[in-house]
Amino acid sequence: MKITLDMLREKRACGEGLRWVTKNLPDGAEYREFIEKLETDGKAGWADWLIGNFEVLVLAEKWRIESILDACKAEASSGDSAKIGSSGDFAKIGSSGNVAKIGSSGDFAQIGATGYSAKIGSSGDCAQIGSSGDSAKIGSSGDSAKIGSSGDFAKIGSSGDVAKIGSSGNVAQIGSSGDFAQIGATGYSAQIGSSGDSAKIGATGKNSIVAAVGVGSIAKAGENGCIVLAWWDEKAKRPRVTVGYIGEGGVYAGKWYRSDESGKLVEATVSA
Repeated sequence: MKITLDMLREKRACGEGLRWVTKNLPDGAEYREFIEKLETDGKAGWADWLIGNFEVLVLAEKWRIESILDACKAEASSGDSAKIGSSGDFAKIGSSGNVAKIGSSGDFAQIGATGYSAKIGSSGDCAQIGSSGDSAKIGSSGDSAKIGSSGDFAKIGSSGDVAKIGSSGNVAQIGSSGDFAQIGATGYSAQIGSSGDSAKIGATGKNSIVAAVGVGSIAKAGENGCIVLAWWDEKAKRPRVTVGYIGEGGVYAGKWYRSDESGKLVEATVSA
C-alpha cells in the first residue's frame, strides 16, 4: 500500500510532517519503506503516528488480495452461501461469495472472504483471518491471531493472547480477552473492548468507545470519543476504572493514554 501526501492530508498530518514528506518522499512511498525512512531519519514518533493511522488499512488491503489468491491455490468458493470447513493445520481457505460460512480448527490457518455477511471462525493458533465485505462476523480462539476487516458493521472477537485486530469499516464491534492484544479501528462509532493485560487499543474514527479492563493497557480515541481504562487502587486493594472524554479535561483525540497509580489519565509513551 502506497502512502501519499493526499492520504496524509486526509489524516490531518501536521504541517512539519507534510513539509518533511514533500522534501524527502515527494512521490510517496510504500508503507514499509515509509516507516523505515522515518525511523532512519530519527522520526520514530512520526513512524508511530503513521502505524497508528494506516496499519489497519494495510492489513485490510493485504487480506483483500491474499484471500483471493489463496482461494485459487487451495480450497475455494466463488458462490454465495458457501459452507467451508477444515480441521487440518496450515489450511488456506478463501471465498468471494456472499453469506459464506468458513471454519477451521487447525493451526496456522489462512482464511479470507471478500463477500458480504461472512461468518469466519478459527480455533487454532496463529490464524490469519481477513474479510473485506460488510457485516462480517469473525472469531478466533487461538493465540497469535491476526484479524482484519475492511467492511462496515463488522463483529470481531478473539480469546487468544497476542492478537492483532484491525477494522477500517464503520460501526465495528471488537472484543479481545487475551493478553497483549493490539486493536485498531479507523471507522466511525467503533466499540472496542479488551479484558486482557497490556492491551494497546486505538480508534481514530468519530464517536468511538474504547475500553480496556486489563492492567497496564493503553488506549486512544478519535474526535468526540470516550476512553475507559482500568487501574489498581493499592490503598483500597481493589480495581477501579477511569473514564476520559475526548475534548474534555485535557484528553485529546489521537493521543495515547494510560492510567497512573492514582487513576488519572496521563499521556503514554508508545514504542515503535
